[in-house]
Amino acid sequence: MKPAAAPHPRRRLALAAALATAAIAAATLAPPTAPPAAATNHVTALIDLRTPSNTEPVPTDVVVDSTSGKAYVSNFSAGTVSVLDATSRSISATILLRNDGSNPGPTALALDTDHHQLYVANFDSSSVSVVDIRGGNVVAEITKDDTPGIGTRPSALAYDATTQRVFVTNSGDGTVSVIDATTNTVSGVIAHDAKTGIGDFPIAIEVDSILGKAYALNFNGSLSVIACDSASVTQVIPPAHPTMGSTGLALSPKTHRAYVASTLNGVSVVDTTTDSRVSAISTGVPFGAQTMAIDEIGERLWVSSARQASVYDTSTGQHLYSFDNTGGSNFGLGIASAAVDTARGEILVAAQTSQSVAVVDLESVRGLVRQSGGDRFASAVRVSAAEFAPGVEAVYVASGENFPDALSGSAAAGAQGVPVLLVGRNSVPPGVGDEIARLKPKRIVVLGGPQAVSTDVETELGGYAPIARLTGADRFAVSAAVSRTNFPVGLPVAYVASGENFPDALSGGAAAAHGDAPVLLVSKNGVPVPVATELKRLKPGKIVVLGGENAVSSDVAAALREIAPTERITGADRFVVSAGISAATFPGGAKTVFVASGAGFADALAGGPAAAANGGPVLLVRPDAVPDAIAAELQRLKPTRIVVLGGEQAVSKPVFEKLRDFVK
Repeated sequence: MKPAAAPHPRRRLALAAALATAAIAAATLAPPTAPPAAATNHVTALIDLRTPSNTEPVPTDVVVDSTSGKAYVSNFSAGTVSVLDATSRSISATILLRNDGSNPGPTALALDTDHHQLYVANFDSSSVSVVDIRGGNVVAEITKDDTPGIGTRPSALAYDATTQRVFVTNSGDGTVSVIDATTNTVSGVIAHDAKTGIGDFPIAIEVDSILGKAYALNFNGSLSVIACDSASVTQVIPPAHPTMGSTGLALSPKTHRAYVASTLNGVSVVDTTTDSRVSAISTGVPFGAQTMAIDEIGERLWVSSARQASVYDTSTGQHLYSFDNTGGSNFGLGIASAAVDTARGEILVAAQTSQSVAVVDLESVRGLVRQSGGDRFASAVRVSAAEFAPGVEAVYVASGENFPDALSGSAAAGAQGVPVLLVGRNSVPPGVGDEIARLKPKRIVVLGGPQAVSTDVETELGGYAPIARLTGADRFAVSAAVSRTNFPVGLPVAYVASGENFPDALSGGAAAAHGDAPVLLVSKNGVPVPVATELKRLKPGKIVVLGGENAVSSDVAAALREIAPTERITGADRFVVSAGISAATFPGGAKTVFVASGAGFADALAGGPAAAANGGPVLLVRPDAVPDAIAAELQRLKPTRIVVLGGEQAVSKPVFEKLRDFVK
């Protein structure tokens, strides 16, 4: 006997919400364990899916093609698919699934990038539409047919690249249809059998192409294991909680784990190599959890309900962060689906009631990430976009062609919790203006004189916000001007570094910002007059000299002692100094550490304020190695997140992977 028809997608959402409400009431009797401190939300865009011709789309699913930079959203009430551009964060096209005025009720999506096809499960018409994503047009609609064809009420799809098949769960009759992606015809139907086949109301399906298996989640929480090559059920994994409805499924081929969300009882974990349940996650799991996604690069699991989203380490199951979404305040109302854009380190969250897609920065919850762009200017933009929300007090702008002015500016920006962006002497590089527009700063601070940043560039920047320029006769005078403008008298400490080279000041900038202190520049053999004057004005409790005597001589240190007690952080090379600055500033460790090349200056300049905003240091590495002193400092710091600044020319891929060993 086949099961009755599955609920309408919107009613399924209402059912989940009702169960979540019951769970919340039950929680008053036994409050859950408090989650870790919530991470910064980092919703970088909120895309409204409504258009004049698409006034009530009701999004049900979202998928991402990271290679092309496009995302696709199925709109249940409109009978359309919205195409989103990842760069502009806007709707670039709308695909109408039928031209006859009827609405097939699209409810789920699957991408086949091998054949440039998007498959759309149509819940109301019991069909699957095939879209050519190159032309943005429907090339086929595979209809309901018992011999064989699409079953009743298709609810989910998954593409297997190895067999080039699409597996479709039919929730109304408890079957799975198998589509040959090369011909777009149904090659077979896996029958319903609650004990040995497909169970009642299959609502989700995921594929592990490495192991050649598909996993169909049935509403009671059982998993039907399908061999992709034979398109047959090899095993049925019993539900963890038979009396509780299951609402979400996510699968990680990398760790060979499948995650099943139960409405009231957390997340059960299945080992897909043995097809057995191995553990359960309960800490921090949102009540009414129904939306799940896997970030394979960051090794993170995303679980969300209407009220909360939680993030877990897929290798350990550890609860890392929670984001509040009470009242749809962050991601929108009626969360229906989430998908990860691995290329951009983002997760897209589709919300039915809000008719929107929220773009959330995932890098804040990844263990190891790289923030880079095509060049130093784009890399600074990437750091800013990942670490700073709109509405900042200021944006500091410095030359990306030379380092001196930005060395002091990075510390000042970090102390204020605002970013540094880089420009050319005579141009604002592509993307920099867009990032300033996104940040909506109250003012822009240009560092250095017209020889560093021209008046034409200043004029162009003035189109975004009021401009202030901090300048002086030379790099030393500029550092004094930055300090004088931003720091009061009587600070506990002021930092001094060489203005003739950059490494020591790069690590010192994040440390200074952490302590709300300035970085002032000196020459190897003298204290410039503007700097001496500024230090006397500051009357710091002490002066910390960064680097050894080859950078700042003993005579300069002696002159500084006449102004305030002076100590030095030194070492055999820039890497030992970097580790020493970190150890002195973060004796208790740091959850987030930024890492940059010690061979160049640009990446660390932008990273300093971001590191300060995250309460962590900037450590320097070689392009091809992690120096011993840095490795030891990373072991001591015990970070849960490492952010690598710059591309593989700056910090090579082997070094990037080596840094993974230090993430705790």
